Formats: sequence, C-alpha cells, structure tokens
Amino acid sequence: EKIRIEIDKLDQELLSILSRRMQLIPKVANIKKDNEIPRYQPQREKQIIESKRKLAKDLGLNPDFVQDIFERIIKDAHRIEEEILGR
Repeated sequence: EKIRIEIDKLDQELLSILSRRMQLIPKVANIKKDNEIPRYQPQREKQIIESKRKLAKDLGLNPDFVQDIFERIIKDAHRIEEEILGR
C-alpha cells in the first residue's frame, strides 16, 4: 500500500510537469508566428530525441521507451501549434 501511494504521488507529479510543459506550447507557437519561424523543425526534434535518449540511458531507463514518450509529446505539441498557427 505504501508503495502504491508513492507511485500515485509520482504519477501526479509527472502529469503536473507534463501539463506545465504543454502550457508553454502556445507561447512557442506565438513566438514562431511573430518571428516567421517555421512550425516544423525536424533538426530540433532530432536533437530533442537524441538528448532524451542519452539522458534516459544515463538514468538507467530504456531509451526506446523514453523516445516513444517524447515522440508523443512532440506530436501533441504539433497539434496545439497547428491550432494556433493554422498550418
């Protein structure tokens, strides 16, 4: 029971952090819009995935698992940016 409570607490923290991260996406989209920066930046995405894979490995996590998570985060960030930028 104690372990379940700790896991639930960590899950709540993870979701809170994810929510804070996603709340930044509209700000990023508006900066891109104001500065005529392309919405899709494949090199930046590649850099994010590579750095998270390395960090995952350093932390003893499965890099493929972490990559899957960040690819999904990026996909949803694209959805939010498309709603704001309309492209």
